[in-house]
Amino acid sequence: MSKRTLRPTFRGGQAAFTLLEIMLAVGMLALVVTAVYGTWNVALKAWKRGADVAATFQRQRIVLDTLCELAKSLTFFSSPDGLYTVTGDHSENGADSVSFVTASDVLLPQSESLASGMRRVTISLQHDPQTGTFLGLVNEPALGAQNDAANETLHVLSMDVTGFYVRYRNPTDGVWKDEWQERGIVPSAIEFTLVFGGRDGLTPPVVVTRAVELPAAMGAMGPTGLPPGAQQNSTNEVRLRDDIDVGSLLKQQNQGPSGGGGEN
Repeated sequence: MSKRTLRPTFRGGQAAFTLLEIMLAVGMLALVVTAVYGTWNVALKAWKRGADVAATFQRQRIVLDTLCELAKSLTFFSSPDGLYTVTGDHSENGADSVSFVTASDVLLPQSESLASGMRRVTISLQHDPQTGTFLGLVNEPALGAQNDAANETLHVLSMDVTGFYVRYRNPTDGVWKDEWQERGIVPSAIEFTLVFGGRDGLTPPVVVTRAVELPAAMGAMGPTGLPPGAQQNSTNEVRLRDDIDVGSLLKQQNQGPSGGGGEN
């Protein structure tokens, strides 16, 4: 019988990663993390941009809705003193001013309750030395003395407005006018054009136009007194005004307060 020789066996060490493999793994992980962070960052910026655009659009809509509500409630009666006269001053530098009597209580605090529920509002661009231009609204009693500083109260409609244009449709011929100084009649429609933003030079300005029919015109002249051109319905109409030079407007504002007719 032969003898078996037992030889000791040695279990070799377990395989391990080399330094090169570890460096490659770390590099690949860094690339994955960078890609994930980049995608998340882009999505976050897009969400913030969308939220800012939505908020800006909402503010613009609120301002236009406020102007339209005030205009729709415009009140006009024939008066020898011209207490209900609609006055519209035009300025070449985007600082128009419009003044009329309205029965709307929009932006009318309880502390400013006026006689007969009516008030005269004057809407125009105002200038603040610290914040720059803004769209303001001045309340004063409809039946009181006009341009009396003691009875006037200024409210801020929007700090984003850098240009304000108003046009008036003549009820006798349907032609749009830049000014309105007629004491005996009221325009059949008012068109508001607002320039939003552009003050910082980084974001382009937004120009929005909306026209609103005035029920007071129908009540003052009657449906048979309006020619076909004046009977068109332009309420909520949005269109582009090619006659507005926004670049010159913003340049003039950056140089200092403009001398628009509506500033106090």
